[in-house]
Amino acid sequence: MPSFEPESRKEAERFLRTSLESGDWIALLLKSCDAGPSKQRIGPVAWACSGSVQEWLLESNTTRHAVYVSVNAFAIGTRSRTRHDVAAIRHVYLDVDRDANQVLLRLGRRSDIPPPSYVVHTSPGRAHVLWRVRGFGGHSAERLQKQLAADLDGDLAATSIAQMTRLPGFWNHKYSEPYRVWVDYRDVGSVLTPADFPSLQSSELMPSHLVVVGGVGRGCRASTERARDYLAQVPPAVTGRHGDLHTFQTCCRIVRGFALDDHEALVVLAEWNVRCQPPWTERELREKIRGARRNGREPIGGLL
Repeated sequence: MPSFEPESRKEAERFLRTSLESGDWIALLLKSCDAGPSKQRIGPVAWACSGSVQEWLLESNTTRHAVYVSVNAFAIGTRSRTRHDVAAIRHVYLDVDRDANQVLLRLGRRSDIPPPSYVVHTSPGRAHVLWRVRGFGGHSAERLQKQLAADLDGDLAATSIAQMTRLPGFWNHKYSEPYRVWVDYRDVGSVLTPADFPSLQSSELMPSHLVVVGGVGRGCRASTERARDYLAQVPPAVTGRHGDLHTFQTCCRIVRGFALDDHEALVVLAEWNVRCQPPWTERELREKIRGARRNGREPIGGLL
């Protein structure tokens, strides 16, 4: 078992205070590596850096919980972590889930993409690349993140503005030998604008059916609520009646059609799951969600 020195807190606090503004509200998420329940808290940066919260994170990390932090700021007082709760875009984000060193080399040769602000090394060969930004709306940030992921072989499913990164200083327990998450600080002093990145088609930046609230595109109804309404009409999965296929197709509608992230999808599917016969375990449901995102053919956002 690795040791957990005070350096963990120092590294985490430095990252939080460097990457976010003092008044920002952020989400902290603890995810059990042993299929236990997740724990989420949302509060100010100063609260996240406090001794009591850091001790909670350290204690949870020693019991094989992964520690995540949001890369953008949420509305003050919010209790949920969806793209519609994001109040300010602080980062453009790229999830590199393989060959991170090669992707970073390719990125360094791109004259049209500015140097990253920092790179969070989350596990062997994997990294989260972040650029500090201002002036982005939620929709334009997501469109740019999808474009970067497509161009640089990043994870196309990890492009929500509600995305999280692993918090540096803590351990990733997914491997037989735990991996300590660390951050490579690069061009931290620069704060970039949309003009610093490859241009998107103007028609893609802000669809006409969105209005701007707090700098973020917001639909008339939250996609999570639309997904709930949809699931209320979906029959439950029943063993012996193609329940496995029915659950896969339902998960595809939720994670791809309604473009929910894994946490959002788990919340709304858990409500539908209680009607299934028998209900899926949380671990099974998480696997269904991952499988739908990876193997489904439903167009992303096709039901929005």
